[in-house]
Amino acid sequence: MSSAEFQSLSIEVGQGPSGPVLSVRGEVDTVTAPELQAGVEQAMPGAGQVLVVDLSGVTFLSSAGLSVLVQAHQRAEEAGCEVRIVTNSSTARVFQLTGLTETLRLFDSPDAAREA
Repeated sequence: MSSAEFQSLSIEVGQGPSGPVLSVRGEVDTVTAPELQAGVEQAMPGAGQVLVVDLSGVTFLSSAGLSVLVQAHQRAEEAGCEVRIVTNSSTARVFQLTGLTETLRLFDSPDAAREA
């Protein structure tokens, strides 16, 4: 395997009932975090809407990825919209260890995030 295969990230933007859904798959590290940031910036909704960032397909989440998500949360608050993050067991653990469960809105599934 080449190093590019280890640092692969896939981001798809769809539309949910209350705003965009950003589906992220792969590893979010210092190399791929700028891709996540670009995706979040592209998908950031207008006031009153919700951006769901689905990390259920993420296999690794570094501090660089966490930083992107915290910044997205801050920008959303300033713009009058909301970011909801879908986690899996490994990404949920990262949020717990860093104390970000108190700051960010985290959900176990895309449906739960959309319906909240």
